[in-house]
Amino acid sequence: MRRMVGWGVGAALVLALVGCGRAPQAQTLSGDFHALQVLGSGTVLYGEHAGVRRSVDGGRTWAAPDGAGDAMALTRTRDGTVLAGHEVLKVSRDDGRTWTDLGFGNLPGRDLHGFAVDPGRPEVWYANVMGRGVFRTADGQDWTHLSDATAGASVLAAGPQPALYALDAQGLLVSPDGVTWTRRPDAPRGVHLDVHPDSGVLFLAGPDGAFRSTNQGRTWTSLALPEGARLIAVSPQNGDQLIAVGRSGAVYRSANGGGRWQ
Repeated sequence: MRRMVGWGVGAALVLALVGCGRAPQAQTLSGDFHALQVLGSGTVLYGEHAGVRRSVDGGRTWAAPDGAGDAMALTRTRDGTVLAGHEVLKVSRDDGRTWTDLGFGNLPGRDLHGFAVDPGRPEVWYANVMGRGVFRTADGQDWTHLSDATAGASVLAAGPQPALYALDAQGLLVSPDGVTWTRRPDAPRGVHLDVHPDSGVLFLAGPDGAFRSTNQGRTWTSLALPEGARLIAVSPQNGDQLIAVGRSGAVYRSANGGGRWQ
């Protein structure tokens, strides 16, 4: 039952409103289109310069930005913790309702253009500092520099293989440990990534649409989104449940792994 909780609540809310003759109008997102995450509860978070916006009905309607700070990067852990970063480094333990400042420890800069959590070790975090590369910590304060190969990357994501992924102006980079990185020259053009924490299936959003890879970015399947994509996120509870934001700002949802979009 837990796999369907978040999406079921959203669907129930919409059905209840329709039954009362008050179906909510789907919203179009605007702003900076930096980050998107689906939480285990089903809540969806959208990050932009103005803060974090929350949706509790599967991405149909959204609260105003919360002013938590510039959320260029959003990531989640298995226990429900959410991390937001870029000139801020904050944590939320209540689905993004409130945020606590963590500080930057010994990171050499605050320009965080990517943040990820190891799905198998939730205490291990990765931060990509623009111009410096990727760093790792196990306590949130003492950060170790791993590589400068991702110094220009704007997105960072972590999978369970283990695998780290980064997107820069040249395309997709993949690493087993954050130290050694390999470029995937045949990957679609991308601006955003997400990885399912159990299956390791990789999802990519870009100007040509949405794509899925089951082999760490070596080959790709188009998910036939109706337009180019700015953001994509997969539910940690169910790898078939996806949210994508199109180039127009329209929010799309799929319940069958991208085979059909609503």
